[in-house]
Amino acid sequence: MLFSPVKYGAVSGKTRAMAGKLLKPRDYEEIMHKKNVNEVAAYLKYNTGYSTVLAGINETEIHRGQLENILKLQYINDYRKLMRFSSGNQREFIRLLYLKMEIENLKLLLRIFEAGKADPSVLDESLPFLSRHEGIDIHKLALSRNLEEFLAGLKGTEYSDAMRPYASMDRETRLFHLEMALDLYYLRKVLDMSAGLLDGNDRQIAVELNGIEIDVFNIFWIFRIKRFYSFDKELVYTYIVPSFYKIKRSTIDDMISAKNTDEFRQALSKTPYAWFFTNDEPGAFERRYADYLYEIHRKRFIQQPFSVACIISYLKLKEFELNNIISAIEGIRYGLQPEKIRRFITGVRFDS
Repeated sequence: MLFSPVKYGAVSGKTRAMAGKLLKPRDYEEIMHKKNVNEVAAYLKYNTGYSTVLAGINETEIHRGQLENILKLQYINDYRKLMRFSSGNQREFIRLLYLKMEIENLKLLLRIFEAGKADPSVLDESLPFLSRHEGIDIHKLALSRNLEEFLAGLKGTEYSDAMRPYASMDRETRLFHLEMALDLYYLRKVLDMSAGLLDGNDRQIAVELNGIEIDVFNIFWIFRIKRFYSFDKELVYTYIVPSFYKIKRSTIDDMISAKNTDEFRQALSKTPYAWFFTNDEPGAFERRYADYLYEIHRKRFIQQPFSVACIISYLKLKEFELNNIISAIEGIRYGLQPEKIRRFITGVRFDS
């Protein structure tokens, strides 16, 4: 087994260099005070690490969707850099992390198909993570005449088998089922492959980070099912990842058996995640979880530089940054004041 500084020396150095280019609180302050997407694009182009991907654009003409899609290319560029600085199991694990972004694009494509609003001229640039999948024809999928044809277009990919068991669900709820199937596929694949790709301290770090994500995934989807759907208990269990980190199986059973959200919260109070649900304001749970997860990745990136955390946590912090920029742009678009936009910026410590 290679000594960690030797094994991770190159990729750790690269991620530290890239992390130095992540946006600072002052950058978000500048962005939140912009009047429109053109001013945001200009700031990012001339003052941040996004200068390279934005070099060829005219910031006075760019629209919101174009800017968001171009920014996502920066994530892909970082992914490619990490691949170049990695080898063996490191490289395989990085491919596994990229899979999540690909799945998020596939879920978006599913929504486009279900809504019947496909615009072939912008599909590739709107789905940059999926457009690089050699076995998927985005245009053909988006223009499918029915779900059977859509799934046939995925034949030969890992996604077809994951989604097909839910294809016969009622049209009213099938999008929920199909997206759940993709999320489950990803989490189970990470769980299975991490054990084979990682060992020692790396495996412990992956167990922690994956474990927290799976715990919260299970809690969140049980809560959604309880609040918005009327599924049989047996069906609910099919959506549970059978791996528990800081939560007992008996507690999961109690949450699934809960007759209402009060009983659900009572069962949840036995877990360290109960505080996520102390506020019923729309989106409060997601924001608390995002802040919690951001802080874990920030600490692991700093404290475990010569481990798999330098890869996992850097890519996660980059993902948070992309989402933060998009949230800020959305806030500006709807005329929100900077103090309101701040609520949707994850993990950034602003001066009071």
